[in-house]
Amino acid sequence: MTERITDRIEIVNADCYTLLDGWPSDAALVTDPPYGIAHRHSGISHGPKWQRCNTKPVHGDDAPFDPAPFCRFGLVLLWGADHFRARLPEGGTFLAWNKAGDKDFNDSFSDAEFAWTSAKVRRNVCNVMWKGICGMNGDERKRWHPTQKPIELCAWCLRVLKVDADALVIDPFMGSGSLGVACHRAGLRYLGVEIDPEHYATARERLMRETAQGLLMPNKGMNMKDPEP
Repeated sequence: MTERITDRIEIVNADCYTLLDGWPSDAALVTDPPYGIAHRHSGISHGPKWQRCNTKPVHGDDAPFDPAPFCRFGLVLLWGADHFRARLPEGGTFLAWNKAGDKDFNDSFSDAEFAWTSAKVRRNVCNVMWKGICGMNGDERKRWHPTQKPIELCAWCLRVLKVDADALVIDPFMGSGSLGVACHRAGLRYLGVEIDPEHYATARERLMRETAQGLLMPNKGMNMKDPEP
């Protein structure tokens, strides 16, 4: 099933591997793939947290992730890259997300996540607090997906890559649609694909709600602003 939310936002409920070969190689591929760690929760180690926060295990996360089919695109950014770093091509840059922000959390949760990009950029760190309910606000106050990323982080990724205004941003593992929201706010073209019908419905609802509000000040591409330190 394919739906066009706006003339620049398109989403598909399908297995991305069945569509991969048809996508243009000059697109920017930005996504948070299943890492092959059987991720079932977002922190609590006692019992299935995904049941408590109304989320499900991530589809396809019970097998190792192979980044090779996704590395043919003009720009690539893959989250969770430390889990499959041995299978990444030579070169590229690792980026870090400091989930603790400026806080000192004394807990058992990871304070950082890592992404790999094919772009030749400096090793950037994004400081966005996002641990449990800390840092969640507005539309993101609810845990929509087990590996949900904040919209602010997604917008930072687009700035780091300096995505051109006419480029297509492809998200093969759309999840709850956070990157799609960031692309809409930046005035960028977005194609999101999600295999799970429930997560697809969530992403569709978020994007419909977001785009219904209009775009007051669309950016003319993301290359007009330097990445945050």
